[in-house]
Amino acid sequence: MTRTPTPAFTRRALLAAMPATGAALALPSVASAEAPDPVVRAYHDWMAARREWGALMGRPEHGNGDTTPVLDAQQREYEAEERMLTETPTSLEGIAALSALAWYTMGPSSTDPEQFAREVDTHESRLILALWRGCTGQDGYPVS
Repeated sequence: MTRTPTPAFTRRALLAAMPATGAALALPSVASAEAPDPVVRAYHDWMAARREWGALMGRPEHGNGDTTPVLDAQQREYEAEERMLTETPTSLEGIAALSALAWYTMGPSSTDPEQFAREVDTHESRLILALWRGCTGQDGYPVS
């Protein structure tokens, strides 16, 4: 005996519902406008600590970087980076922040322009840049 599906569960109804269902399952829950993206907050903290560390290292009294202010800035940078890696982004800005971190840790590292251009053209760098462009709409390199 063959069984006829009820109208609510026809093949057509199932197929029609799949795109919406698939989209709902594939997307993480998005934070409300009142709740800022935790990855973006961590990114701003990370950038501030990096700027502070760089400014401190440019001053002769901090020598090779083993002074308390330098070590504190470096610790804040590491802590913010860890938060970026453990929090879940809830916005395109959060994903862009992660792409900036990826660019910093895995992107080109050469200061030689020709070598840098070769490193930018690697599969990994191009992937990071595609994510950055997709999230920000900006050309150029992620801000890190």
